[in-house]
Amino acid sequence: MATRDSEAQFIDINDVRIGTYVYVDLGWIKHPFALNSFKITSREQIDTLIKLGVKRIRWSPEKSDSETEDEAGQPVAKVSAGGTAPHGDAAVSTTAPAEGAATEANGLASADAFAEQGITARQAIAEAVAAQAAVQAEERRQRREKLDGQRTSLELCERQFVTASRDYRNVIEQVNQQPEQARIHVTEVVGSMVGKMLEQEESCIRLLSESVGERASQHSINVMVISLLLGKSMGLDTATLGTLGAGALLHDIGLIALPERLRWMDIQFSAAERKIYQEHVEHGIAIATRMKLTAEQMAIIAQHHELADGRGYPKQLAGEQIAPLARIVSLVNLYDNLCNPANPTQAITPHEALALIFAQMRHQFDNKVLMPFIRMMGVYPPGSVVELSDGRMALVVSVNADRPLKPNVVIYEPRVPRDEALVEDLELMTDLGIRRSLKPLQLPKAAFDYLSPRQRICYFFERARSARESEFAT
Repeated sequence: MATRDSEAQFIDINDVRIGTYVYVDLGWIKHPFALNSFKITSREQIDTLIKLGVKRIRWSPEKSDSETEDEAGQPVAKVSAGGTAPHGDAAVSTTAPAEGAATEANGLASADAFAEQGITARQAIAEAVAAQAAVQAEERRQRREKLDGQRTSLELCERQFVTASRDYRNVIEQVNQQPEQARIHVTEVVGSMVGKMLEQEESCIRLLSESVGERASQHSINVMVISLLLGKSMGLDTATLGTLGAGALLHDIGLIALPERLRWMDIQFSAAERKIYQEHVEHGIAIATRMKLTAEQMAIIAQHHELADGRGYPKQLAGEQIAPLARIVSLVNLYDNLCNPANPTQAITPHEALALIFAQMRHQFDNKVLMPFIRMMGVYPPGSVVELSDGRMALVVSVNADRPLKPNVVIYEPRVPRDEALVEDLELMTDLGIRRSLKPLQLPKAAFDYLSPRQRICYFFERARSARESEFAT
């Protein structure tokens, strides 16, 4: 006799007959039937269940046709007419032959419909999976494209910085023997840079790898680049920008006349050493004279250490006594020296440098220069390590001068390889902002290694994409 679990209402699949009301406990996508519960109407339905791997199936005796057992003890389902079916697997209805044939035909038609519905469902699932895969592939393509674009832009900036550094070294080598040729070289270098900058409607200040350039040229290039960007933001014309750029590039030219160990200001200098160091301004004026620089360019070299409060050197000029372009270079020169001192252990972060200048040194600079500088650099200049509003840590890598409060950052994402990390534009991430600045040593080691805060800060400029362009690119 067939074994049944009356409490759980389960029956062996081999005991299922036409007329048995069953419950198919499979997900709707895993079987071809229209419903999960129904009365068996054909042998094909039973065969389908067997092919699905069903061994035991839940059933309802109340909803099933009454059963009898054949001579072998196998249950035989009665059909709705009430007569007992003949013995054996091929149970036959006691209804009239024509009616039985019609029932069987209807059963086969139902099975075909169930199978067709199952196929349709599976096709729909396959199509959904394929669509999702296509979306994911497109997202990966867009990410690769964006990453490639960012890498290309960074590589271009670094190549241009390296080229500018090489040009500066060439000027240094020429200046004693061919001073006028050195001047022509400077004019060409600065003119080319100003032209590229003016081609860009908006420019980003871009943080570079600390491996680019040399220390001897890095400071001069940084001061020139930031001074030009500041001059552009202040609306200076092309000719004035050329003058500003040449003066900024050559502002420390007099250092070549000093002993090697005294070419970098150190707070541990003795009074005598500090006096020798300060003489680089006088040496710079002498070199500029031999190069036949313009009066405006020479003024930058002569006054780049003068301060608005009269506490600078060499002549303790104050306020309006300082040439307008020299006021720009004086501010930028101090900022870069705070970020890149002779002794790296004395360096402060770009954010700290900006905060220090604004909070404690603002009286030393022309407010008409200082405020545009702060707006351009942003609260968190490139190179700043920050904590985002969601708690994640990030490195500011570029700032759009026109949107300084929304810098571009690299976010510490352990699941994303460092060389695949995207530069994210906070302007497009409306729910994300910067909570505070961090010192690099406050970072966990893993985050420190990932973000690679710079010991030396190198800047260049790149074309800034508008928010609308960035939106379409993502």
